[in-house]
Amino acid sequence: MYAENYKRFLRLIDKLREFEGAVIVEGPRDEVALRNLGVRAEIIRLSRLPLTEVALIASSYKEVMILTDFDRKGEELARKLLRYLEGYPCRVDAETRKELKGIAKKDIKGIEDLYSLYIKVVSVSGPRVEGIR
Repeated sequence: MYAENYKRFLRLIDKLREFEGAVIVEGPRDEVALRNLGVRAEIIRLSRLPLTEVALIASSYKEVMILTDFDRKGEELARKLLRYLEGYPCRVDAETRKELKGIAKKDIKGIEDLYSLYIKVVSVSGPRVEGIR
């Protein structure tokens, strides 16, 4: 990751920590990474349920953030989820994933690697590990 993206990355991590809706991830490692980053939002894992059921559960929240991986499968899942959530009144945040992908795709393959990238960025850019396990 380029040094000029460190602040953007750290702001996105703060955004994740402050998010109060439901976050949709692919699997258990993604959930562990987010918890290690201090994310307190409800986390819904795709690995447990069909997409339509995940969308129905997620729709009960005011806000939903889609955080699938950056590979082809993750892209397809994000697209389908956006389509399934279209008719529901919840606000869907797919932008955070796009921003993370834009600045970190070369350093990580998916959400499960966010915590290790965060540790690396903090070690290079200075201490800032409040609320981290």
